[in-house]
Amino acid sequence: MANLSSGLYVWVLLIAGLQYRSCAEIIVYSSANVGANVALSCGTTIHRSCSAIRWIFEFSQDVVVSGKVTDNKSTRARRLWVGPDCSLHISNLSSEDGGQYTCTDEATSTITTLQLLNITVSPNTGLTAGKTATLHCYLSVVTGSAICNHTGISVRWVSETGTELYGNRYQVFPQSACYSILTVKLKSTDHNRHWRCQLTEGTEVKTTHSYITKLTDGVEEVFAAVGGYVALPCSNSPSLGLGERLQWSVGENALTTQAQGGDVTAVADRKTPEFIMNPDSSLVIKAVTTAHSGYYQCSQLHVSGLNSTHRRILLHTLEVTTNHTQQNINFTLTCSLTCADACNEDLNLTWSHSAGGHQQGGTVAKMNSLTSQLFVPKLHVSERIVCIVLREGAEIASQEWKIQVEYTVPVIGSCVLLLILVLCAAGVGLYLRRKQETHTGREYGSFRMVNNTIYECGEPACSRAPERRGSGGGQAQAIHSIYVLQSS
Repeated sequence: MANLSSGLYVWVLLIAGLQYRSCAEIIVYSSANVGANVALSCGTTIHRSCSAIRWIFEFSQDVVVSGKVTDNKSTRARRLWVGPDCSLHISNLSSEDGGQYTCTDEATSTITTLQLLNITVSPNTGLTAGKTATLHCYLSVVTGSAICNHTGISVRWVSETGTELYGNRYQVFPQSACYSILTVKLKSTDHNRHWRCQLTEGTEVKTTHSYITKLTDGVEEVFAAVGGYVALPCSNSPSLGLGERLQWSVGENALTTQAQGGDVTAVADRKTPEFIMNPDSSLVIKAVTTAHSGYYQCSQLHVSGLNSTHRRILLHTLEVTTNHTQQNINFTLTCSLTCADACNEDLNLTWSHSAGGHQQGGTVAKMNSLTSQLFVPKLHVSERIVCIVLREGAEIASQEWKIQVEYTVPVIGSCVLLLILVLCAAGVGLYLRRKQETHTGREYGSFRMVNNTIYECGEPACSRAPERRGSGGGQAQAIHSIYVLQSS
């Protein structure tokens, strides 16, 4: 009986092989991030109509029949739809979506394996500074780890900017090419931090998954450019009861309060014109100075006297200044980071520049600030210089300083050149006049010098003279902006 069943199974496979032309299996990598979407192709065959298309999940469950999603009342079916090219689209991916999908039109069939990158954390609640968290990153099909038989596949933990993690508090334990474990001793600033796991095939990043840690005693870090503005969020949807208020404070000093109806009141004994509390309860500082660095809190004041804190924020300020003079085109840029409190030892400053010849000084710590200087020699080309704030070797904020070098002809040289042109023009005019007198039968147009050419030569050059950086005629203009990386 067993031999008969085995023979029947082989016969069925042979018949299936005659009826269908099966394409090679396709592997699609994605992540189970909240809101992630994926599209599974139905193969390279051009289908005249999707009405003949059937999508099968795990070889037994019909998800699409005759080009339409089946059982569209279920929660999972509402996340599925068929594209114009008969591809299967899955929105808001979850771990249950991993597995094998078959697309068939009774002539061809394509098998696609959807493998999802997942992250689990232990413990996942009650995280506080000083505790150790263990994060597992693995490639899976449905549940558990996938059979890791792929060549060139690897998973690794990276920083929020995609660089390698650096620091004594991190320990990485690679289990296989598809599975890696990260243990980290948490700090208060790890609140709302994105821990990223990256799946690569060769040198190509296929997908990235992230996990956000929530610490009960955590604080967030915000970096702002001196002279710019910054908005500090309080709560996504604050709900105030009768008599309750929202209050922003810095250190021990209250700044502004907001009542249930949205009325904002500045604290009477403190003049705070530079602080504005928006209707969404965010705090805006229009013109940031180094004095604004500090520890900010947004709290909900209850009638019972039991207050709750919605947000704790450390505001750091970043500034790039220069000390060059008009007589000297060589100058020094100074990057200053003013921390909310004492700057942690894992913070550092560095510079990024495109031209050579620059001399970078080390980072100097003083009180609650870090400074670093960069000597910039005489420039012959425009350059983009960036001061970068590093934490544990990873970039967390930066401020850019652009130098535009404009080439202008010196005033004396311009006037000498103009004099030569005038003499040449006079000579040409004299030659033409004599030639006209010699050949009276031919007509020539007149040649006239415009007087305002001399005026344009002299006046703008004189007005620009105070902006010159040296006799070479190079003119430097600085344009600076800040780029801040922060957790949401």
